[in-house]
Amino acid sequence: MKTSFISTLSIQTTMRNAISGVQREMVKANQEAVTQKHADLGVALGANTSRALDLSRDITRIESLYNTAALATQRLESAELALSKMNELGLDIQGAILTLGNSTDATSLATARTTMQSALDAFTNFANTSVQGEYIFAGINTDVKPMEDYFAAGSPAKAAFDTELNHYMTTNGIASLSVMTETEMNTFLDDLGKKFDGTAPLTSPPHPLALAGQDFWTTFFSDASDENMKSRISQSEVVESSTNANKAGMRKFAFASIVSLELLQPNMDDKARQAVGARTRSVISEAMNGVDSINQQRTTIGIYTERVSKAEERLQAQKDILTKGLIGLENVDPEEAATRLNALKTLLETAYTVTAKIQQLSLANFL
Repeated sequence: MKTSFISTLSIQTTMRNAISGVQREMVKANQEAVTQKHADLGVALGANTSRALDLSRDITRIESLYNTAALATQRLESAELALSKMNELGLDIQGAILTLGNSTDATSLATARTTMQSALDAFTNFANTSVQGEYIFAGINTDVKPMEDYFAAGSPAKAAFDTELNHYMTTNGIASLSVMTETEMNTFLDDLGKKFDGTAPLTSPPHPLALAGQDFWTTFFSDASDENMKSRISQSEVVESSTNANKAGMRKFAFASIVSLELLQPNMDDKARQAVGARTRSVISEAMNGVDSINQQRTTIGIYTERVSKAEERLQAQKDILTKGLIGLENVDPEEAATRLNALKTLLETAYTVTAKIQQLSLANFL
């Protein structure tokens, strides 16, 4: 008969392996207790792993759409605010013209021109509004400031107006503004208005031959694109999330403020000056309420804002549903995870105690 024996080394090795196993399980249990998710989804879910991955991917896609929609909302709200301020500036211009009436007083004229200058300057600033580094009135040219500063040194917009006025006066033998008649003033305003609107192209002269046939506004005043920014707010829905400075309302606002600023001079024929005031009143009204006007742009933006808001609500609802399903697959019972972690801690402490006792066993203690 053979006698079997177990050495203390064998026992220590067995306990060490057991402790290592418990430590590995504790790491997993601790991770699950903290994250409240299975430490190893593949092992825990088995065939349902692909379903969890699909849900996670769908949630990520929805979050991306939601972030895009949120940025679109920010752009649209900023554009609406800027347009509302432009509308207020238009009301200031109307008020200044109505207050001036047919007055020939130099001080009253200077006050009116100051109002026009302030309105045009503020209008340009609002037109150059940016959100997160993107100009919202630049169309798809979001990295380009859309409006030229009329009052900047060497302004091409100011130079273009002066070129048009000087050419008209020279061609028609008009020595100065003081001798321009009402008919001549109306003819000049008609021609210039068509160029601002884009219904009449640039001509040579007075402009260089290379510019002949081009649009007056986009050549000298605006670097914006006619095409607006678009944002995908759902799998099947894309909306315009900006507008641009080439709309008729913007052009007419600039025209009305510039001609009144430049031509409401005290040393003019009264009827010619009254023609300027009358044209300013009619054009600024069109800028605010006509076709493609500032207020029409506000209405369009308001419609898009509402659509984006509804899309955000739908996306959030979809995300909540998918997240609930994913939680049901990935999450563990927090109480069960905490209980298992405590049990493993107790087991590990017991293993340490037993190991310490075994290490103290020695024949020397019994000799």
